[in-house]
Amino acid sequence: MDLRALLTTHVKLRHLVIVLTVAEQGSLVRAAEELYLTQPALSRALREAEHAIGAPLFERTARGMVPTPAGEACLEHAKAIVGHLSTLRRRVEELADPASGLVKVGAHVTGANLLLPRAVARLTAEKPRVEVRLREAPPETLIQELGNGDLDLLVGRVTEHPSTARLRLVPLYREDFRIVAAPWHPAHAMPDVTLQDLADQRWVVPLANTPLRDELEQNFRNAGLAPPAQQVESGAPATVRTLVVEAGFLALMPESMALAEPDVKIVDLHLNGLAQQVGLLLHPDRPLAPSSALLAEKLREVGDEMASELAVRALPSSEVPGEG
Repeated sequence: MDLRALLTTHVKLRHLVIVLTVAEQGSLVRAAEELYLTQPALSRALREAEHAIGAPLFERTARGMVPTPAGEACLEHAKAIVGHLSTLRRRVEELADPASGLVKVGAHVTGANLLLPRAVARLTAEKPRVEVRLREAPPETLIQELGNGDLDLLVGRVTEHPSTARLRLVPLYREDFRIVAAPWHPAHAMPDVTLQDLADQRWVVPLANTPLRDELEQNFRNAGLAPPAQQVESGAPATVRTLVVEAGFLALMPESMALAEPDVKIVDLHLNGLAQQVGLLLHPDRPLAPSSALLAEKLREVGDEMASELAVRALPSSEVPGEG
């Protein structure tokens, strides 16, 4: 890295903030209002940013301010730089006051029901003044927010997938996804139930373009079947649960979640490839602030315990300590 060359750059942090705000608002007028600037001042600052970077960054269109290819590249790096600076500020604040802090963690279904709540409870018991902000959203949204610095870490399914290619993945434990239904669902009465028996049932399926959805559909294709024609797509646990319990849908749930939910019952059919690694998803080169690092430590502790619990559950009853 040529550090001396960076001393002469004309790109300033304010330029990056302006570019990010214009892209977010899609309008110079709204961006000026957001930054408490006059529109002429904002326009002048945007021209300075384009001159410093060496290319036009936005086009004025009927849909508002649209980033050029150079603008898209600038935005990608600006988000990373601003995210790093935000984390740096919080690290310094926590070094000055180690008892306080802020942790911003995202979760998508997997790990959100047991792993994350248990770890957060331990963190806040040890550091009562730490504020924890939990964010649940579709995986692609959480990954984007992690990249932007809006989140410190993610908890969820750890798998090799294009969406996670740029992240650092830390597996904690492994468990199966199981098909679940309401206790009264006819699937439970089917002898030697097969996927063909369930193909015509109503399903609530994972979000499109996620590893879990891809693997579910692959199971149907491998069985010579089309994916269920009557389906609802949802990644919201509360919605999935209600559709299963009240409307008779089939769905996929992590085994630990299904066993902890009294109003659902696991269907006696294992699908291939639906075992999951649960773990941490981290930005590859952004260090964690102290409180976030402590939460990661608690997640590892709880993950080890859950791995042991799941291993015992998988043993035949005659081999479980204290059983038989």
